[in-house]
Amino acid sequence: MFRNQSRHLVRSILASHRVLPSTHTAVSPILNQSIKFYSSKDNAADKSQGKDQSKSILNDDMLARAGFEDVEPKEETSNGEEEQSTKQTGRKRKRAQTSKDLQREKYANMFYLSALLFGVAGIGYMSRDWDSEKEQEDMDGKNVENGYAPKLMYERLSKRLGSLFTFFSEPAFENLLPPPPPEQYRRPLTLVVTLDDFLIHSNWDTQHGWRTGKRPGLDYFLGYLSQYYEIVVFASNSQIYSDKTVNKLDPYHAYISYALFREACRYKDGKLIKDLSLLNRDLGKTVMIDVDEDSAALQPENSIIVKKWEGQPDEYLISLIPFLEYLATQPVKDVRPILNSYKDKSNIVAEFTERENKLREQWKKDHGGNNGKPNAGNFIAKLLGIPVPEPKMPLDIIREHGQLQYEHFQKYLQENAHKFLEEEQKMKDEFGKVTLNKLITEGAPNPEEIAKVQQQRALEEAQKQQEGHK
Repeated sequence: MFRNQSRHLVRSILASHRVLPSTHTAVSPILNQSIKFYSSKDNAADKSQGKDQSKSILNDDMLARAGFEDVEPKEETSNGEEEQSTKQTGRKRKRAQTSKDLQREKYANMFYLSALLFGVAGIGYMSRDWDSEKEQEDMDGKNVENGYAPKLMYERLSKRLGSLFTFFSEPAFENLLPPPPPEQYRRPLTLVVTLDDFLIHSNWDTQHGWRTGKRPGLDYFLGYLSQYYEIVVFASNSQIYSDKTVNKLDPYHAYISYALFREACRYKDGKLIKDLSLLNRDLGKTVMIDVDEDSAALQPENSIIVKKWEGQPDEYLISLIPFLEYLATQPVKDVRPILNSYKDKSNIVAEFTERENKLREQWKKDHGGNNGKPNAGNFIAKLLGIPVPEPKMPLDIIREHGQLQYEHFQKYLQENAHKFLEEEQKMKDEFGKVTLNKLITEGAPNPEEIAKVQQQRALEEAQKQQEGHK
């Protein structure tokens, strides 16, 4: 502000003293650039027009060298005058650097230097030798030895940096499922099925938007196999998208034991992997059905990879039931040798049907004619015109028993569906409203507490029923 006022004052003083015509022909080069000569006629014309054409002997370049900044708007000049001014001065005008600018530049240089030092120190610390064998094992660095060779330091650095991002690439818990129930309440096997493009299919169009359809036979597939398997739905999408879909597939929570989502997957080399070893179940009694080979990259011997369902009507889920039922009803300790005995597991239904037909033919040969011996009962039945029933295979007996169990359970479910919904709502009211203070002081409710509450309520309901009968 002070500079601008000083500059205006100097210009106003110098402008009042105009240079008159002189007879001298030799003029200093500096004055020749800054002084303009006027005649008396020009002065009279300027006064009559009310214009002041005089200029100061201090031009813009001299004022800039003295430290004054030009804040007044410049008059528009032609390109020729600008080029001539540039040639005369020999350089372009630059803004004067203030003390504030110097201070900012100093602080910026200090910040850059400190960031560089911290970065170098951090790299050196992260590339140090292993602190212990446990750290080396946890970070999968068994092949990386100690030492300060550039290659070894880089490998240790990459291992430690990679461990910082395990939160995004590893599941949140080591055990994704709670411990299995006691032996008397435990189902023979665990069946892990994917959700998208196997049980359901979603598509989008301009007319309806997003729509999701259930695969034909889905309800029967889940209801029938739930008596043999602990069914776990393992979706590849996030919980925020798939949780409501799973609840609609099993609104009474009678078929699906657990549901897992994308958050429970491992992320490695750009692939989503469903690690069955984290399910807290025996791998010898676990079967997974999926549509993506990458999902079964860690346990391919436990997996059946099938084709994606595109939304067209089919009976594939129904055709899978005989094989899965046979697998669960056989006294096997490990299902993996049986699964790997099939050449093409994607076509396991057709191969199992072929094996079953051969077994049925052999059964008829062995038991159809009572081993080739005459049977008096069959002979009399034929004389009386009574049809002689063929002996049933064990597989047929198992299926009849399974079908009866399914029908009884469906009847029980329909009669008590409202009770299940009421009990679920009570559980939500009891354990769903957990305050932050209670969560910090007491912690989240564990399954044992929930089981005790359920038992207490069951006893209270039983007592009420007994009192009502009295």
